[in-house]
Amino acid sequence: MLIKRFLTIIAIILSSYASYSLANNSPENYLDYAIKKVEQATKSSQVWDGPKDGPKLVNNKKIIFVASDLRNGGVYGVAKGISEAISNLDWQLKFIDSRGSEIRQAAGLREAISFQPDAIILGGIDALRHKTILEQAKKQGIVVVGWHAAELAGGNDELGLYTNITTDPLEVAEVAALLAVVNSKGKAKAIVFTDPNYKIASIKARVMVDTLKKCSTCKVLELKPLALDQIAEKMPNTLNTLWNSYGENITYFLTINDLYIDYAIPSFESRLEESRGIPRNISAGDGSKAAYKRISQQQFQLATVPEPLYLQGWQIIDELNRAFSNHPPSGYSTPIHLVIPDNVDDLITSESSGIYDPKNGYRDVYLKIWGGE
Repeated sequence: MLIKRFLTIIAIILSSYASYSLANNSPENYLDYAIKKVEQATKSSQVWDGPKDGPKLVNNKKIIFVASDLRNGGVYGVAKGISEAISNLDWQLKFIDSRGSEIRQAAGLREAISFQPDAIILGGIDALRHKTILEQAKKQGIVVVGWHAAELAGGNDELGLYTNITTDPLEVAEVAALLAVVNSKGKAKAIVFTDPNYKIASIKARVMVDTLKKCSTCKVLELKPLALDQIAEKMPNTLNTLWNSYGENITYFLTINDLYIDYAIPSFESRLEESRGIPRNISAGDGSKAAYKRISQQQFQLATVPEPLYLQGWQIIDELNRAFSNHPPSGYSTPIHLVIPDNVDDLITSESSGIYDPKNGYRDVYLKIWGGE
């Protein structure tokens, strides 16, 4: 079954490039294709495109959120969105923080099951790594919903997930790479960073590489593996090695998230002091407060692709209510939004929060659904 799941992911990747056939006839056509995709991704939708109906609220439910690490901005943002949604309900919510430890994640899941809740939410926890424990939850009739718990959005019976909430990682990766094509006018020369320890990171990086290769006048200089837990230690030497190899030929760094750019800043500053150029940096994920600041100041980062964390928290509660009502998942996946200097100020709700929160009325819509209106 795991092999089948992996083959499904590969098939999706391959099928996502079917639309490239016409766009790839010439550099001009491909650039036009890239421009249209990027323009669409940078638009800030003011209209709710998610579910507008569903089951009325089921009362008196006990929910436990098991977090991979509440110090992680994404996990914390989703947790805050869940708390906000539940404050309008009569449900009980408990948090268990694994503090970044896989051992604590396993212990936290076992603890959560022992409380016999109605549902468990996996906050950034890899469901595959804890499949055996999740089977126990399934046997006890506990609904499990994940946030970034599997590679793709949607249900996963094999892992015991009613549904998994995430933006489409393949779309995120494609749009990030297409921005480099557009920004360079089809002349990008890029290094792509990834973490080889995570399948989804490798898949995203491969999509970025393949997207750039579709641009016949662009060039992928190197796909660079660098584990997330080694970035702080190894990034300076890694950058020195890359500059020794490619020098000023590097015009773009594409990364799977903002952390790579965070730890590259000291090296960038040193090069600027020496009057040497630095690449333009694009992150295919996250949308951290630091990234927004860099993009707004047009310093060290060109773009990032954030997730609407509060919205996803509300969606998780709606999906749980559908499960409690024996309804199928909504099937909704939030659209891709590319944050660049032109739209960064519109997409940040406030300087203090640094959270991308679409102004599309999703809170009111969900409250109406749960109220049976």
